[in-house]
Amino acid sequence: MKNLLLSAAAVMTVGLGLAGAAGHAQAAEKKVFALVPKALGVPFYADAETGCEAEAAKIGATCLFTGPAQLDDAAQISIIRDLITRHVAGISVAPNNPDSIKNVIAAALKKGIPVITFDSDSPTSKRIAFVGTNNESAGATAGEEFAKALPNGGTYAVLTGGLSAQNLNDRIAGFKSKLGPNFKEVTGSPYACDDDSNKGVQVIQDILAKNPKLDGIFYSGGWPMFAPAAYAKALKNRAADLKAGKFVVVSFDTLTPQLKLLKEGLATVLVGQRPYAMGTGSIDELNTLSNGGTVPKITDTGTDVVTSANVDSFLAKAK
Repeated sequence: MKNLLLSAAAVMTVGLGLAGAAGHAQAAEKKVFALVPKALGVPFYADAETGCEAEAAKIGATCLFTGPAQLDDAAQISIIRDLITRHVAGISVAPNNPDSIKNVIAAALKKGIPVITFDSDSPTSKRIAFVGTNNESAGATAGEEFAKALPNGGTYAVLTGGLSAQNLNDRIAGFKSKLGPNFKEVTGSPYACDDDSNKGVQVIQDILAKNPKLDGIFYSGGWPMFAPAAYAKALKNRAADLKAGKFVVVSFDTLTPQLKLLKEGLATVLVGQRPYAMGTGSIDELNTLSNGGTVPKITDTGTDVVTSANVDSFLAKAK
């Protein structure tokens, strides 16, 4: 009887060991998809990260959100090389520089790792697909709103992030395409803030100090508005003109701080992207590719136009 009990215990132990091994094997097989923004700490990418994590959880995968601390081509490339070494199941990257990243994208694909882009594209690279805003079209929408707010034209400046960013340059091109001959861009524009909120605020101060009679500014991203108190202070006396419709600000993005500033009259129009959809779309497409499927070359996540007339509904959604 004792021998029988020992044998049963041994079988049970082996069974538990096999079950544990199977569990470890399943855990080891869990796919890891990387989402690489231009830089960490940029509020816009927080929604993309949330969407990435939510969609990954649905399919039993992991979203690895990783990127450089600030805009840095070399750092972004180094991070992707590390992801290649780790042999993640797929990479979705928002290139800071569409040209400098081409070689590392090719290297990942050579190792069998599917690579797509989101938010910012590298159209001449070997990336498989792009998930994000049709930036030139959205920029044209911003230009139309800007021209509508200044029917007689005027002088304007452009605030941008990195001067080499494909997505931002596409927005600016679309924006300018809708401005007639009565609009004149000031010397030095576009001004770069390197996707940094504090620097964005400082740039706004400098622009207004150098151009006291400026009629409007276009922000190709919402950076200065992500620091609302400092931004409101930076506008100084132009805040009153803005509220009175004598000065115009059209900005990309519709994050909660921006919606509140628009509600307060400190912006004219916001052109909103959908970063959450960029995160979910990245996971969906990388998962399809990792399973041997195909995806569309371009997935337009769409835009929203927010004014004082509909800002309350967007604030309600944000809550």
